[in-house]
Amino acid sequence: MKKRLIVFCLLLMMIGFGSYAQEYPIHIDNLIVHDPCILADSLTHQYYIYGNYSPKKEWQLPKSPNGRGGVQAYVSKDLEHWSIPKIVFEVPEDFWADKLDSPWAPEVHFYKGKYYLFVTFNDWETVIDERKGRPKITKRASQILVADTPLGPFKPFDNKAHTPEGEMTLDATFWEEDGIPWMVYCHEWVQENDGKIKAIRLKDDLSATVGDPVTLFSAGELDWTRKSINYKEVRFPGVVTDGPYLYRTKTGKLLLFWSSWGQKKYAQTYAYSTSGKITGPWKHIKSPLLEDDRGHGMVFRDFDGRLLLVLHRYFKQPATRVQIYELYDEGDFIEVGRQLLGTL
Repeated sequence: MKKRLIVFCLLLMMIGFGSYAQEYPIHIDNLIVHDPCILADSLTHQYYIYGNYSPKKEWQLPKSPNGRGGVQAYVSKDLEHWSIPKIVFEVPEDFWADKLDSPWAPEVHFYKGKYYLFVTFNDWETVIDERKGRPKITKRASQILVADTPLGPFKPFDNKAHTPEGEMTLDATFWEEDGIPWMVYCHEWVQENDGKIKAIRLKDDLSATVGDPVTLFSAGELDWTRKSINYKEVRFPGVVTDGPYLYRTKTGKLLLFWSSWGQKKYAQTYAYSTSGKITGPWKHIKSPLLEDDRGHGMVFRDFDGRLLLVLHRYFKQPATRVQIYELYDEGDFIEVGRQLLGTL
């Protein structure tokens, strides 16, 4: 009861006066979104950021109508002031994944008149693999849901994941190349030891995958990535891949933003395809773009045409906060400018 009272008081503190403040009462400094992805929707001329929701997290409001986990959306007109979140997807009662758990890394893409939600689910009780010297390898997989609006309701195509059966995966994202849709995702270090980023083709309506995945690269290729992970209070050998997101520069260079753990905590980096194609080969910049517990970034343009990077700082919720940085497209590479929004 005391925790809920504290949350209610914090919400009141966020709310100012006037109709705009009432409609968008949450300042970005107070926006608790892990793995942020911003959709700048040209049809509604609004920004949407999607966050995970679990009824087990007492600080999260509003509550889901049926007491299950899901995905929330916040709306903004200026990237600084955000609405109270609305639940745009709730895990179905008969779904394959944990119904109380928070779905991970939700991001929405507009494609051929529909909005597609890419999100990762967990089934913590189902062990899919056992490997010597590895942690418990439970069912974790990414899936695509579809809706007619950016506020949903989003619906699964089927009661199964899109990523390959038997792979422990997360953080799927979308890419279209030469008219072909792709899903790019991480194959977990928990199963692989050296975490990988993979790509797999999608059907035209994104309802399912086509063929086998292609491995783009692994996190262990970089000198600065941490080669052991503290997982549930036990240290295992392993190298993390997180948060892939693709961007093509003004000269046609294909970049893949992603994150890992380095010597200075969580870090944001990118790789580039030497062929200009999704299948690579891929090479890496020598050092991270941003460090010190910053990462899982994605790239978008605001309605003024500025190229921006949104990511989270501070890995653990509810300490997690959203940060937005200027990016400069120099054609062959990307340069990070100043931080525009979000707490330090």
